[in-house]
Amino acid sequence: MGSLQAVDFQNIEDLYPLPFPMDVPIAQLEKISLNKLLDHDEAEGQRMFDVCTGSGFFYLDMMDHPMGRKMWEDACVACRSGQNVLPTVPMSTKKAYKAPIGVKVLDRGYQTGAVNENGQPRDSEMFMVSQTELFGNKTIDFELPFWLAQHEDSFKNAMSSGNKVANVILSVLERKLDLPAGTFTNLHKLMDSSGDFIRVLRYPGTDISEKIDSLRFPAHRDAVSIAILFTWLGGLQIVEPEAAKAGGMIVPEDSWRWIKPVPGTAVVNLGDAMEVFTNNVLKSGLHRVIKAPGQQRAHDKYSVLIVARPEENTPMKSFKSPMIPEDTPEQANAQVFTSMEWGHNKIKALQDFIDKIQSARAGKADNLERSW
Repeated sequence: MGSLQAVDFQNIEDLYPLPFPMDVPIAQLEKISLNKLLDHDEAEGQRMFDVCTGSGFFYLDMMDHPMGRKMWEDACVACRSGQNVLPTVPMSTKKAYKAPIGVKVLDRGYQTGAVNENGQPRDSEMFMVSQTELFGNKTIDFELPFWLAQHEDSFKNAMSSGNKVANVILSVLERKLDLPAGTFTNLHKLMDSSGDFIRVLRYPGTDISEKIDSLRFPAHRDAVSIAILFTWLGGLQIVEPEAAKAGGMIVPEDSWRWIKPVPGTAVVNLGDAMEVFTNNVLKSGLHRVIKAPGQQRAHDKYSVLIVARPEENTPMKSFKSPMIPEDTPEQANAQVFTSMEWGHNKIKALQDFIDKIQSARAGKADNLERSW
């Protein structure tokens, strides 16, 4: 942290209780300058575009421009909100904050998997706060539960900052794909109903000798446009390049690579929506989040995730551009879903996939646990 101004990390040293271990395989990610993207630096924009057509994951430097610095600070405040409530609010109270019924995209509510006898989650817990309910232009009868309401301003600030940063990235991708200005950014307005959310996650510390059961931490791709992650301990993993080329959801354990948290940066990845819009020119990377590595595993791990999704009525189909391949006849004749329908279907398909694997292992289909 010595290369960054101390004021940027004032009072957050506890988020870095131990160094990241160097004896684990680490993914080599590009570090992209937000400042250069805002300055329309062509080389930096091309560097980001190359990443987005490959792994889809990169570090974004949040310290080289006031917009990024503001988002970093907002994410740290949101993390503190999670620390304030997740370990202390009773499980029954947290579980009363539920996702909406019907077609949904996991943009609201509390989730956890198995719960230990002490009332704490075994693997992870999280809450989501919906952009639509805090900023949307619909009239919605909704209030945050009391244990989150006191932190509403911090969630709004983080989501507002995240929307600005996401649209910087989207505007660069528009230019690189020879798309008219606004093709992506007009679909990702803060006030539109979209299913955007902020998610605060906690992974309770465990015995460092405990073996990680990978089936409790499913590999997945995100049913979003852009995900911006702030995390202070290890846990996020992506697939090494050669294994990633094979595709599919089943990956050999030795093909996973750890993403090392870098102070003052966010980890950005593209989601499946960008693959759809560009007919697979842009890539949504496979990843998973497991317990922290090495000695870090003994400490509670917190993350703050801010996502951008297309406006909920957006047709999920590819745009026309010389840079984007034409649809195949099969694609052209396929049913086109709205963003909300598409997101719901993607999430349900992942849930069904996890259920199938866990059912096969358990020999039964009931009492399945999810920790995501």
